[in-house]
Amino acid sequence: MTGSDASLASIPLPYGPFLTRTLPTLSRMFRVVNRFYVIPAIKAGLGPFHATPLTGAWMLLRTTGRRSGRSREVALGYAILDGAVYCSAGFGPRTQWYRNLLADPRVEVILGGGAFAGIAEPVTDPAELDRAWRALIRSLGVLGRTFVCGPDASPAELATKTANIPLVRIRPVGIAAGPADPGGWLWVTVSVVGLAWLAGRLGGRRAGSKARRVRSSRET
Repeated sequence: MTGSDASLASIPLPYGPFLTRTLPTLSRMFRVVNRFYVIPAIKAGLGPFHATPLTGAWMLLRTTGRRSGRSREVALGYAILDGAVYCSAGFGPRTQWYRNLLADPRVEVILGGGAFAGIAEPVTDPAELDRAWRALIRSLGVLGRTFVCGPDASPAELATKTANIPLVRIRPVGIAAGPADPGGWLWVTVSVVGLAWLAGRLGGRRAGSKARRVRSSRET
C-alpha cells in the first residue's frame, strides 16, 4: 500500500463501528452484484425496471482508469437536480471510480431515460451539498435512509452522517451511447422477449392441436 493509499484508507467514515468493519465485505459483494447483474441489466435496457422504493434508481457510470487508461464501469444510485446528476462514493475517498474521475473528470453516464457524456466534479459548496444530499437520499429509497439518514434531517446531522463521503456532480456536455445505440445490449432483451413470446405461441398451438386430436379420437 502506498503512502497515498494508506492515508485514504485511514479517513474515517460515518457508519459506526459495526458497519465500518463490514465495509470490505460489502465492497466485494457490491462488485460481484454490479459486474454480473446490475451492469448487464442496465446495458440491456432494463435499468428502469429495477427502480424501486427499496433501492432507488440505478445508473451506469463510465470512468477512465487512472493507471490502465481503460474504460471502467460501475452501477450507482443517483439523483437529478438542477440539470445535473449527483452520486456519492459510499466507500469514501478511496473508492476506485471516484479516484478515476479525480484524475480524468470526463465520464459517460447511462440513465433509465438516456445517456450522455459529462464532466464530473466533487461538490464542495455547503449549500449545494445540503440540497443535493437530500435529493440523493430521497432517490436512494430505503437504503439511503438506512445507510445515511432521513432526507429531512437537520443540517448538522446531515453533515455528520455524510462526513468524508464524496458527493459528485456530473454535468452533461455531450452524447454517449445508450442501450439502444450501436454497441448497446438492448437487442439481447428484445431477442429474449421475442423468443419467449414465440415459444409461448408455438407451445400454445401444439397444446391446442394435441387437445383437438384427443377429442377427435374420443369421438371416433
